[in-house]
Amino acid sequence: MGFNQLIFLWTGIFPIAVLLYYFFRKKYTKQSVSSTLFWQEVMKETKASPYLQHLQRNALFYLQMLSMILLVIALLQPFWKTKGLTGEQIVFIVDTSATMKVNTNNSTLFDQHIKQMSYLVEELSGKPLTIITTGNQPKVIVRQETNLNRIKNEISKLEVSYEDENMLKSLDLAQSFFQNKATSVYIFTDHLDRQSIPLQYANVSWNVEGLTTEVSNVSIKRFGATKTNSGISALIQLENQSNIEQITELTISNEQNKLVKEKVEIPPNDIVTLSFNELVESSFLNATIDINDQYALDNSMTVFMQNQLSKVFIDSSMHSLVKTAFQSMDIEVSSIPTEQVGLLQEEGIFVTNQFESIDKLDRPTLFIGRNDSSAKDVNGRVQTMEHAIFSFANLSDIYVSAVYPPVDGFETIATVGEEPFIQVSPRGDIIILSDIQMTDWPLNPSFPLFLWSVKEQLSAGNSYLGTFSPNERKSLSLGSVANEWEIYTMNDTYEYSIENGGAFIAPQKPGLYRLISKDTEKNFAVALSQKEKEITKGTSYKLTGKQIESKANYNQHSIVPYLLIVLLLLFVIEWEVQRRRGFTS
Repeated sequence: MGFNQLIFLWTGIFPIAVLLYYFFRKKYTKQSVSSTLFWQEVMKETKASPYLQHLQRNALFYLQMLSMILLVIALLQPFWKTKGLTGEQIVFIVDTSATMKVNTNNSTLFDQHIKQMSYLVEELSGKPLTIITTGNQPKVIVRQETNLNRIKNEISKLEVSYEDENMLKSLDLAQSFFQNKATSVYIFTDHLDRQSIPLQYANVSWNVEGLTTEVSNVSIKRFGATKTNSGISALIQLENQSNIEQITELTISNEQNKLVKEKVEIPPNDIVTLSFNELVESSFLNATIDINDQYALDNSMTVFMQNQLSKVFIDSSMHSLVKTAFQSMDIEVSSIPTEQVGLLQEEGIFVTNQFESIDKLDRPTLFIGRNDSSAKDVNGRVQTMEHAIFSFANLSDIYVSAVYPPVDGFETIATVGEEPFIQVSPRGDIIILSDIQMTDWPLNPSFPLFLWSVKEQLSAGNSYLGTFSPNERKSLSLGSVANEWEIYTMNDTYEYSIENGGAFIAPQKPGLYRLISKDTEKNFAVALSQKEKEITKGTSYKLTGKQIESKANYNQHSIVPYLLIVLLLLFVIEWEVQRRRGFTS
């Protein structure tokens, strides 16, 4: 508690003067006694309650003294202090990625952040607040808002979007609000590296609220399936992200029955890869693990068994290891002469290096090398982008000695140093810009796994749109007689509609969905990214532009309004006491 106007302390002489006046004034006690016979009874009553009698006789004195003292205190402008938020403005950056659903202390991390935000807004004291949520496209929920009710309402409506956090994008957006003002930024996430924070702002403090407890999590890291001559082959990877061995029950089922039920032991901080062959024909497969961990979103994964091109035709000029790799996965393979590339009418996938024939090929094609240009030497590590064909194949350990020139207009999804290594054409063809002889890739276990993923990618039929990330926006040429598409879950629950020709926006929650029009039905999947299947313990910390702790800031709350209410009540009581005694006395 403190006082803002100590200069008015001299007004304390007024209650002292009133006190002295009461000390030196003449005092008379009126006592009416009808007869001396009752004198003794009156004295007994006076002695029985002397304090009450004294208060009744001097009530006006005590009321006036109390009023005077409270008036003096009010002139000093007293206040009490509460801890407040530093800075001229406040910015909240809220992580809404899927990992915010991790359970700690009997609630999700996201719910804990919501409670913490609600507590912090009580300390704003009129300072403007900006709230930014993370995602592929960070959103500004409130901008420079001071209305406390609106702020609380918007915070209560926040929800997990299941997208990647893309924290760097949110940090860039937050910097546009600084404008050389003293700013306190609060980041609500699970884990954020200190090196990611832009510390060049001397008047900005950074407060990171992270996941501070250890979390036990077992994840279905990857799950894929393909049709073969003997049925369906499935490949699954389970990851134990805890420091102790975990035992879980793995179940793979289709739309009707359980196909696989098996107990799996996973060593601490390790990945187990399992394969299952000759599974019965199904429209989709669902894999689940029965384990009591703290993050349930990665305990289930579904793949849709689209209409596929099951046969692979390999150019006879290709290296024999390419054919061997496909055959090792029980995929039907046929060799064709080079001169027949582009002439074959049978349905299947082509593997060739005849890049000059790309315009003549009307079917999915894997190009390994190019016959229309010369390769140049390269040196560097192979790096891959986020793409479905790298789900099971890790290319970081392979060596590439030379690459062919890249194709303009094609998307690069892997590089060697600064040079493109793997590209994807606009229609979906995959081009490896190197011959097998220029790499040690066939000696690496990732080679057949990569070819398996390529076969899955190229064999998807027109009824399958593909796999999308939550809320992913993409322009698709859907083509329908009707002007509207409706999105349903596999349980026929309606989600929303999109207009034909408009941008396709994937649903928020992971799972299998159907896109239905009047005359057409297409299937697609929504899946979490690999990043959102990894739970990392973080820390809560505070940094300023100079990486030093700033002094605590306090908000002042005036007591004067409450004193005025008490004074008004005292004045009413004084008036009533004076009225009963008579104003003339």
